[in-house]
Amino acid sequence: MVSMPGNLATGLSSIENYVALTAGQYSMGALILMVSYGAQVAFALFFLASATQLPPRYRIVPVLSAVVMVSSSISLYREASLWQETFTFIDGLYVPLTEGTTFSNVYRYGNWLITVPILLTQLAIAFGLERSQLHKRAMRMIIAAELMILTGLYGQFGEPGDWVRLNVWGVISTVFFIWLIVEVRGVVRLGTASSPAPVAAWPDRIFYYFLATWGLYPIAYALPQLGTSGDLVVWRQFVFSVADLSTKMLYGIILSRYLLRRSALEGYLPAAEALDTRPQASAAASANKD
Repeated sequence: MVSMPGNLATGLSSIENYVALTAGQYSMGALILMVSYGAQVAFALFFLASATQLPPRYRIVPVLSAVVMVSSSISLYREASLWQETFTFIDGLYVPLTEGTTFSNVYRYGNWLITVPILLTQLAIAFGLERSQLHKRAMRMIIAAELMILTGLYGQFGEPGDWVRLNVWGVISTVFFIWLIVEVRGVVRLGTASSPAPVAAWPDRIFYYFLATWGLYPIAYALPQLGTSGDLVVWRQFVFSVADLSTKMLYGIILSRYLLRRSALEGYLPAAEALDTRPQASAAASANKD
C-alpha cells in the first residue's frame, strides 16, 4: 500500500491512488469497467430498435435510454482508461503513480449530473402524466437529484482520511435522496392511476426496484472507511458498476417492457405483434372505440 499523506492537499481524492494491487485485483478492476461501458454501448442500439415498437408518444422513453447509455459509456470508458494509466507494474504489484495521472471517480458524478435528470423524466413520460403535471413533477425530482449528486460529489473528496467531510456531506446528500424518493413516490401514484388494469401493478414494482438499486450508491460511497485494501478497491468499483447498470440499463429495459405492454393494451398493433397478443390488443382497441 502506498503511504497516505496527512492531509488532502495533494488532490488525490480517491483511495485507488494509495493502494497497490495484485495482478488479479488489477485485472478484475479493469474487467469490471470494460464490461460496464461495453454493455451500455450495446444496449444503446437495443433501445433505439425497441422504440420502433411503440406509438409516437412513448418512443422518446427508449430513445432517452439510448442517450443515457451513450453518455454513461463515454464516462466509464474514461474511468477504464484512467485505471490503466494510473497503475504501473513494479515488483509483482500494480502500484499507483505518485506523479502524473491519478484515478478519480469524479467522472461518474459528472455523468450522473447529466443522466439522472433524463432517467427521472423518463419515468414521468412513461406513466403518461399530463403535460402540466409532467413538467412540475419532473422538475422537482431533478432538483432533488442534482442537489443529492452535488453534495455527494463534494463529500467524496473526503476520501481517504477526512471522514468528517465524507460523512457530513454524505448525510446531507441522503436528505436530498429522501426528498427524491418522496417525489418519485408521487409520480408512481399518478402512474398507477393512469395505467391500464393489467399493468397497474408495474409502477409500484418499479418504485421498489428504484429503492433497491439506487440504494447501492451510498454503500459504494461509504466503503473507503473500511480500509484501503486492494479487495476493497475492486469491490467498490463492482458496486458502483452494478448500480450504474441496474439504474440505467436494466431500468430502461423495465420501462420499455412496461410501455410495450401498455401500448398493446391501448391497441397499438406493432406492440401487440411484438408481444404476440394481437387478439387481446384488438379487443382492447374495440373496447376503446366503444
